[in-house]
Amino acid sequence: MKSPTEFVSLLFRKLSKKNGVESDFIPGSQNQILGTVLSLRTGFTLLGAFFLIYFSFRVLRVDWISTLDTFKTLDVVKYFIAFSAYYLSFLFRGLRWKTISLNASQLDRSSRCDSMLSHTSSFQYSVLVLSGWFVNSVAWLRLGDVYRAYCLGVISKLGFSWGIGTLVAERFLDMIVVFAMILASVTMLSSGVKNQTLDFLVIFAFIITAVLAAFVLLLALERKSLVSRLPLSVRSHYSQFKVGVLNSFKNVFMVTSLGLATWVLEITRLFFVADSLDVEMSIYLIILAAMSNAVLSTFPTPGGIGIVEPGLTGILIISVSSSDAASITLLDRSITYLSVLILGGVTFLLYQTWFQKRSKMTSIGDVT
Repeated sequence: MKSPTEFVSLLFRKLSKKNGVESDFIPGSQNQILGTVLSLRTGFTLLGAFFLIYFSFRVLRVDWISTLDTFKTLDVVKYFIAFSAYYLSFLFRGLRWKTISLNASQLDRSSRCDSMLSHTSSFQYSVLVLSGWFVNSVAWLRLGDVYRAYCLGVISKLGFSWGIGTLVAERFLDMIVVFAMILASVTMLSSGVKNQTLDFLVIFAFIITAVLAAFVLLLALERKSLVSRLPLSVRSHYSQFKVGVLNSFKNVFMVTSLGLATWVLEITRLFFVADSLDVEMSIYLIILAAMSNAVLSTFPTPGGIGIVEPGLTGILIISVSSSDAASITLLDRSITYLSVLILGGVTFLLYQTWFQKRSKMTSIGDVT
């Protein structure tokens, strides 16, 4: 069985070949995904993203001198609270994903999968989520989601397709909450407000939510006759994926409550980021901005870079100056992007080392 990095690297190479680009991953290397940070492709991506951010800020008429002056008022204690709230949210994300995976694993109580998942701590799930976010921050097409789905499939013995199914269910439940909070905050703010970024955000969030809802509904209503028409090599993967999605919605109250706790912490993070710069904003704008961050980061660029920054700034200028909006955005991204590159990278290396040792021990146990 391939290691997670080998699996993701293989997928990345196939995607790269389709685009006429040779992969920068080295097969068999433990640090294959980390190697993309130093690759020319990633360098050009980041350079292009910085140009896009700079151009967008020019369009938004950001005064860089005023922006730098705003940073001088930084309250380090409040910034640390924002930082802590962000990383505390990973504990709730991990617990929620564990709950979802236990729900979805109920298809096979006779196997060892349920026992394996039950003995996997919520903290391990949280570590895997953070590792996946790191991979998302350095690779295109949100390959971090592929990475953690594959790891969960290996741990549970239920396979990659089932693991991806749990992530689809997780994203669907997330988008319902996010879209509802966006609508509520827009309703409170939109009186007399005209903002193209706001219009784009609402439309984009609606499209994502509608597509996911339609997909889950079709999956639930799909007849068994469809499975019989699929190639034999695809049937088992499709069945595992379907179970991973639909069975995840058990204990939906618990799962939704954990999701709400996560979003409250996201809102708390942005509140203290703004407060650390002594910028006052309406709570409704803070909620809207926090949710917009979640939506815009779904773009398939590494960590949403080049999209999140101008988008979040465009939302914030509804009620604050462009310079203050840029300051809040850049400081917030120091937490949601730069810190993930550092702390997430370290977490990824440690987890990958542990996962490989665990896989070897499991293989030896299976043989004996």
